[in-house]
Amino acid sequence: MASTKKSLLVSALCLVLTLALLAGTTFAWFTDSVVSSGNKIEAGSLSIDATAFDLAESGETGFAIEGVNGGEPFYFEENGQNLKAEDAGPIINEQNWEPGSSSAKLLQVTNAGTLAAKITLDFRTEGGLTDALWFDFVQVQVGQITGTFTRRPMNTLSTFAAGLELPLLKTGDTVQFILVYGMNKDAGNTYGGESFSADVTILAKQAAYEEDGFGNNDYDEGATYPVSNIAAMKDAIAQAQDGDTIQLANDLVATDEIAFAFNSEKQLTLDLNGQTLTYHNPQGSGTLVQVTNGASLTLRNGTIEMDNPYYGLVVASNSTLRLEQVTVNSGDGCVFSQGRNTTVEVIGCTLSSAYYAVYHNGSYAPADITIRDTEIRSGGVYVSNSAGRERQKLTVEDSVICGPTAIEIKHTDATIINSKLIGTATPTGSGSNNNGGCTEGYALAVTGNGVEDLATGTVVVSGCEFYSGAIGSGSNGYYFVYKLAEGASVTINGQTVNDFNSYEKDYIGG
Repeated sequence: MASTKKSLLVSALCLVLTLALLAGTTFAWFTDSVVSSGNKIEAGSLSIDATAFDLAESGETGFAIEGVNGGEPFYFEENGQNLKAEDAGPIINEQNWEPGSSSAKLLQVTNAGTLAAKITLDFRTEGGLTDALWFDFVQVQVGQITGTFTRRPMNTLSTFAAGLELPLLKTGDTVQFILVYGMNKDAGNTYGGESFSADVTILAKQAAYEEDGFGNNDYDEGATYPVSNIAAMKDAIAQAQDGDTIQLANDLVATDEIAFAFNSEKQLTLDLNGQTLTYHNPQGSGTLVQVTNGASLTLRNGTIEMDNPYYGLVVASNSTLRLEQVTVNSGDGCVFSQGRNTTVEVIGCTLSSAYYAVYHNGSYAPADITIRDTEIRSGGVYVSNSAGRERQKLTVEDSVICGPTAIEIKHTDATIINSKLIGTATPTGSGSNNNGGCTEGYALAVTGNGVEDLATGTVVVSGCEFYSGAIGSGSNGYYFVYKLAEGASVTINGQTVNDFNSYEKDYIGG
C-alpha cells in the first residue's frame, strides 16, 4: 500500500512539473506549405517589320516566287530594303520609262510583336503619268503567287488597297505580296516628260484574336493607329472603328480647308502624344478639326497651334468634342460649337485666342458646355441663345477664365464654382446686341439680345473671384446682369442679384 501511494505521489509530481513547463512555452503543430515563385504579368506589344525586295537582274541570283499556275517565276534580290530604317528610301524609283515598260516589287510584312495584328495599306498617288500606268497587287503564299494577274488602272490603286486587310495572327507570321506595275503600250506622246509619284503607308492594328480569361476575343477592341503624315491621319480617321485611338508619331502641319473631318457615328480619340499639331491657314477661313453627324472625338495630350483659322476646332449638331490636357493657341477662336444637342468638354487645358476661346452659336440649342481645371488666358467664353428655346447649359469649375469679358451668357443655365474670372478689357459699359456679345470689361455678364429681351436662366456662382484687368490683391471685378425675366435668377457668392443694369449706362455691380 505504501508503495502504491508513493507511485501516485511521484506521478502527481511529474504532472505538475509538466504543466509548469508547458505554461512557459507555445504549442507546436504539424505544418506544410506550397510556394510558387517567379509569378509575373507582361504586357504584349504591337510591332511590325516591313521589307521591300527589288527584281533581280537575272534568274541566276536572288530567290524565286512561282508564277500563276506554273507560269514564269519572279526573281527577287536576296537582300531587301528595311522600310523602318532611318535611311529607308522610296520603294519605286524608275527613270526614263517608255510605253510597255514594267517592273515589280515584293513587299514583306512580319509580326514583330506579341499581339495579333491586322495590316492595311494606303497608297496616295499623283502626277500626270498616272493615267498611262497600270498595276496589280497579288498575295504570295508558300512561295507561290495566289490568284491571277489583272491589269488595273493606276488611278484606282488607292481604292483597291483600302479594301485589303491582311491578318498576322501570331508572332513571326509573315505576309508577302507583289506589286506589279507598268506603262500601257499605247500611251501616246501626251505623256512624254510626265511623272508619277506615290506615298505608301503600311498600317498595323491589333486584331481581336487572342481570348481573355473569360473566353472573349473582343476584349482588345479600341486599337491605336500610329500616324506620321497628313495622308495617314485621314486614312486612319476613315478606317478607325468605334473606340479606336489615332496617335501622332511626330509633329504635323496641316493646311487643307477642312483638315480632319470626323463625320461618322463613332467614338474616337486623337492622341497628340505630346506632339504639336500646327494649322497654317492665313486666309482665316479653314477648320483644323470638324466633328459632325453624331461623331464623338476626344482630343488629348499635346499642343495645337493655329495661325488664323475660322474657329479651328468645330463641333456641330448631335456631336461631342472633348479636350483633355491640350494647349491651344489660336489667331482666331479655339472651340466653335453650333447646332442642336452639341456637347463640349474642356478638361485640364490651356487656351489662348484672339477671339473667343469657347463660343456657342446662339442660333441653335441646346448645348452642354463644361470647362474644368482649365486656364483660358485670352478670349474668354461666350454662350449665346435666344429666348423661347431650350436653354444652354454651362458648367465652369476650378478654372481661370480671362477675356475682354471673361464669361458672357444669354438664356443659359450656368453653374460657376471655385474659379477666377478676369475681364481684361477696360470696362466701357454695355450695349444692346442681338448678334454677339453685349459687354466688355466684365468678369461675368448675363445678357439678352435686345432692350426688350429680358435675361432668362438660372445662374449660380459660388466660391469665385472677379477681377478687372488682371488678378490683383483683392476681388475688384465687375459683373453685369440685365433685367431678369420672371422665374430667372442670378446668385453670386450667396448674394441674389436684383440690379437692373441698363444697356445705356456704364458698368454696374461688382
